[in-house]
Amino acid sequence: MAKATNGLSPNWDAVLARSQVTAEGTKAIEGDMGIDEPLSPREVLNDFNPHMESIEGLLGPATPSGHTQQQRLVSSDDGQSVPILATQRRLAEITEMIHVASLLHDDVIDASSLRRGEPSAPAAFGNKLSILGGDFLLGRASVALARLRDNEVVELLATVIANLVEGEVMQLRAQSGAESTAPSKSAFSTFWQQQATPAQQDASAAAGGPTEAMFEHYMQKTYLKTAALIGKSARASVILGGFSSSPLSSSSLSSRSGSGPEASVKDAAYSYGRNVGMAFQLIDDVLDFKSTSAAFGKPSGGADLRLGLATAPVLFAWQEIGHKLGELVHRKFEGPGDVEKALGLVQNQSTGLQRTEELAKQHVQLAIDALHTLPWTEARDGLQGLAEQVINRIK
Repeated sequence: MAKATNGLSPNWDAVLARSQVTAEGTKAIEGDMGIDEPLSPREVLNDFNPHMESIEGLLGPATPSGHTQQQRLVSSDDGQSVPILATQRRLAEITEMIHVASLLHDDVIDASSLRRGEPSAPAAFGNKLSILGGDFLLGRASVALARLRDNEVVELLATVIANLVEGEVMQLRAQSGAESTAPSKSAFSTFWQQQATPAQQDASAAAGGPTEAMFEHYMQKTYLKTAALIGKSARASVILGGFSSSPLSSSSLSSRSGSGPEASVKDAAYSYGRNVGMAFQLIDDVLDFKSTSAAFGKPSGGADLRLGLATAPVLFAWQEIGHKLGELVHRKFEGPGDVEKALGLVQNQSTGLQRTEELAKQHVQLAIDALHTLPWTEARDGLQGLAEQVINRIK
């Protein structure tokens, strides 16, 4: 996304000038403070914590030294194309740290024994170290985020962390059968009706089938747990490229306008990431019915069912089949043979998997449509190819 949008902002030249490393090796960003430089004195940050010295540097004032390629504030793969800023590369690292932290916590909550075909952190190290490891990653990500020195980006990524927790709480409440607040309408509020015939809707209602609110709850949880991170990170990368509207940014780099070309670029980046994230999770839910543990890299063959979760394939199938599947959903697939029965019903007696794939394709198309706001570049083609790969992945 950085490659596809860098250079488009009228503020780009100013951003680039602030991000250059001079011939003398000093940084011309935020008063000679780069993304590896602390905002607080090192002796305060590291006080009584000698283990942090290797991360933050030795105590005391920093000594000037040559900059490694990783420390450079601007880099370009070929020296000719529009460069990617080091702040944008650091943002990618922060995003992945938040993602990995969420996986460490998820494996504890879900009691998952595998991750990418290997023993999960809880299986290898125990729940306590897994939780602490995730917390440490979030802490370091927060420090790195602050050093980007952009309030709008800090706000976006901070809400991502809150979103991950909110989504997990929604899932836990659904597992426990607790009542939750009514979800807000999404862009796909009508998809439920569009994909079902009137006869199917009537049969579903008569048999106590899933409601539109249940589907919206699932979609909202999917956004919070998966799509928020991708969408807001993509938007943040554009902001770092000069599209900032932060009131505390340098006045020469600030645009408070909520509309116009700059806003449309930020909105396009967010829409792309959000819809790719939604599609990714929908396909993930399909693969839970199709893949084996060996192919998927984690316990599969109904792993979500074993957690008592009714994902999109189940909701669509429940709408078609009625009470036969509804009974299993209501008791959270906890009865003897319930998971196997549900797998058979969804796979063999419904179009739940196909309808979920269709919904994922709708999101991918929205993502591609958002890209068309941007001028053509190889990077834009790469983003489109990435979105299309989400549909075709098998693990």
